[in-house]
Amino acid sequence: MSAQKALTLRDAVLKAGTDYAPERLRGLQWIEGTSDYSYVKDDVLMRGTLGKSMDTKIIDVATLNAVIPDTAKLKGLPGITWLSPTRIQFFHNGQLRKHELGTKSSTGMPLPDDASNEDIEESTGAIAFTVENDLYIRTTEGKEALRVTRDGADGIVNGQSVHRNEYGITKGTFWSPDGKRLAFYRMDESMVSPYMLENISTKPSTFDKIRYPMAGQISHHVTVGVYDLMTGKTIFLRTGEPLDQYLTNISWDAAGRNVHVVHLDRRTENLKLVRYDATTGTPTATLLEEHDARYLEPQHPALFLKTDPTKFIWQSERDGWNHLYLYDDRKGLVRQLTKGNWVVQEIVGMDRKESYAIVEGTAEIVPSSPTGATETHLYRVDLASGKTTRLSSGPGTHHTQLSSDGSYLIDTWSSIEVANRSVLRDGRTGKVMKTLVDAADPLKGTTVGKIELLTVQGENGDVLNARLIKPSHFDAAKKYPVLIYVYGGPHAQLVTNSFLGGAPLWMMEAAERGYLVWTVDGHGSQNRGRDFERIIHRHLGEMEVKDQLRGVDYLKGLPYVDASRIAVHGWSFGGHVTTAMLTRHPGIFKVGVAGGPVMDWSLYEIMYTERYMDTPAENAEGYAATTLPALAEKLQDDLLIITGGKDDTVLPEHAYTFLKACVDKGIPVDFFNYPGHGHNVRGKDRLHLMDKVLTYIDERIHP
Repeated sequence: MSAQKALTLRDAVLKAGTDYAPERLRGLQWIEGTSDYSYVKDDVLMRGTLGKSMDTKIIDVATLNAVIPDTAKLKGLPGITWLSPTRIQFFHNGQLRKHELGTKSSTGMPLPDDASNEDIEESTGAIAFTVENDLYIRTTEGKEALRVTRDGADGIVNGQSVHRNEYGITKGTFWSPDGKRLAFYRMDESMVSPYMLENISTKPSTFDKIRYPMAGQISHHVTVGVYDLMTGKTIFLRTGEPLDQYLTNISWDAAGRNVHVVHLDRRTENLKLVRYDATTGTPTATLLEEHDARYLEPQHPALFLKTDPTKFIWQSERDGWNHLYLYDDRKGLVRQLTKGNWVVQEIVGMDRKESYAIVEGTAEIVPSSPTGATETHLYRVDLASGKTTRLSSGPGTHHTQLSSDGSYLIDTWSSIEVANRSVLRDGRTGKVMKTLVDAADPLKGTTVGKIELLTVQGENGDVLNARLIKPSHFDAAKKYPVLIYVYGGPHAQLVTNSFLGGAPLWMMEAAERGYLVWTVDGHGSQNRGRDFERIIHRHLGEMEVKDQLRGVDYLKGLPYVDASRIAVHGWSFGGHVTTAMLTRHPGIFKVGVAGGPVMDWSLYEIMYTERYMDTPAENAEGYAATTLPALAEKLQDDLLIITGGKDDTVLPEHAYTFLKACVDKGIPVDFFNYPGHGHNVRGKDRLHLMDKVLTYIDERIHP
């Protein structure tokens, strides 16, 4: 029997996605217009076919290099997108290149070196992109890029994500289905006070200016333009007032004649889906409205059907769970498609006749045993009846790709027991047609501990999902210190029935140091339904701390836990919760490390904070209760605060205000700054970060 290998922190951080990642088929995807699939193996693009055990070669790097100019040779096979059964495209050396398989040439469209936010229109091959704050389009025919906007400047941003990526917004351009028009965001943030982040790469240091709208202050103004490639003209939608409303979840109808925008008021209590004429910018109909006295947070655009253009699918939490609703744009609601105590997470696609949709969603969630929230499964939803059929089998976290004709699924999934498995399924029955990969545990042969998924009693009588990692040398007769990792904020879930239970690999290494590593998903975390999430309203960080203390009570009840040695670490919202736990409940924890922590919600951005806390003027009591510098004098335990010197998400000012409060009160506290880093420490420096965190804790837990 071969000797076991020790897991080092270096490997846990730097090799988690390579040597210690489960085997998977790189670039696995369906080939457009077929029921075949492709993937990359040893820099060769391979084709697989249902009913055939042997896969065939499509193209290799040498063959592809033969059709690329000498100045732009590939070193490896790039990410491939299928345009047709015989045509591929890929980005390389600043160009979008297309190649017809079997031919000896390829075409390329160069983009400027400083181009970003590229958005490809698949049917025409046109590319929208931005340079600095202006929007451009390259077409397959045009030799020069079309300049769509000319007013981009400090405070004026075109073609980029707006509203700080909240409310489902991930990009700033939206192609019409026929590729003839492009909708885009224009954001005027000139009225927002500048915020300066120090740049020490210059001598002397300089300051990078950002616009950061803080809770209760003046917000930016967003509009939506539509550029017509045939006329070269831009019109702006007449979205009206108030100017600081949120314009979210943009979508087109199948014909490309109308563009739809979800309007959300700044109070986030009212939304409406509005149809606009794409040629005039005139609003022509309000297709639906919703109201919630706490808040609304639309995450998905309306999905308009191609086969029945008056129909669209809408996602809403109106019955307490995110579900699908079928609407007629003239008659209103047709029917609720999905129901029950589970959450629809994503619409993956539809069959060609649009008779059913394939969705990803949780398993059923039972209040007394909510482990269904830790799983993701695949479902077929029939539009005519709403009948919902689960297609995935095996407990775990399933994600899927739908073939272009909607007949088959690629189901890639993992669980506590399954490292990674990819199978082909029938899109109607879920029957497994073929197994593509069944990965071995990449940690086999490495000394690691055991992961357990548990439930604990939380505040308000709710049951919470939790994860416990024990070291390989665990002995129930001994006492162990605990390292709690916490996030605790909205739209996050740390505990899942997936590989490693959703834990990052560094936690396995930390367990080998002699810790029990513990995580609880408390109130506010996602996939538990509307009421479980929204109970935090106007008191952000209070219920979440109580949930964590319930977890501590559970730990103290275990005979092998040393209650005098409990450490806690969290980042961002988790940094807030970490600091709140040590200041509100001194003496319970031995040590804490708070990274990128929110210390005062009035210093955080409007789009997030006002949704959950209202404005400081409307909720003075809630803001005062959760402002942590005011609690600095209560700090008794060792606390290390870490910030990124150029953090434009949780500004360094948060950490500084808490440090200043500690100095004013004569309270000792430790601090570390990562110059040049943003909200988190990425790349090779992440090893430095995790060593800093764990060493700080080790020195106090294992003196």
